Amino acid sequence: MSTAEEFWARVEKTDGCWLWRGGNRGNGYGTFWVDKKRYYAHRYAYFLTHGYMPQGIILHACDTPSCVRPSHLSDGTPADNVSDMWSKGRGKPPPVLVGEAHPHTRLTDATVLHIRQQYASGQYSQRRLARTYGMNHASIGAIVRHETWRHVGGPHPTKAAA
Repeated sequence: MSTAEEFWARVEKTDGCWLWRGGNRGNGYGTFWVDKKRYYAHRYAYFLTHGYMPQGIILHACDTPSCVRPSHLSDGTPADNVSDMWSKGRGKPPPVLVGEAHPHTRLTDATVLHIRQQYASGQYSQRRLARTYGMNHASIGAIVRHETWRHVGGPHPTKAAA
């Protein structure tokens, strides 16, 4: 019996999914051994159908981990997999933490507004503000140009970046 015949002999073909009935890893995904190497069954089914082992993720259109039906499988990236998961209501995107909500910020909205006001007054250079607030010049520049902390108002720069 060839490897392909041995593989397909462990598949229960239904009108919908083709279910892997061989071994599995305990997470619902089947496994198949070839030359002392273990493959996920759905990846091996893709290999048998398309003639190459994909570098990326194999997506299941049916969302059935044990399915190895070639028409239910497609090659994708990890980003495709996450996007597919979110679009089907399994999980949700993580919150985007900006400004004071970000756990690593050292500034407050009020401080950012004050930095912008000081810079706009013309009495403070970006370098001086950086020293005053213990930050680097590039970070202050991004703040006064509204590249960061966009949700905070305040004056836009009226002079060239220092």
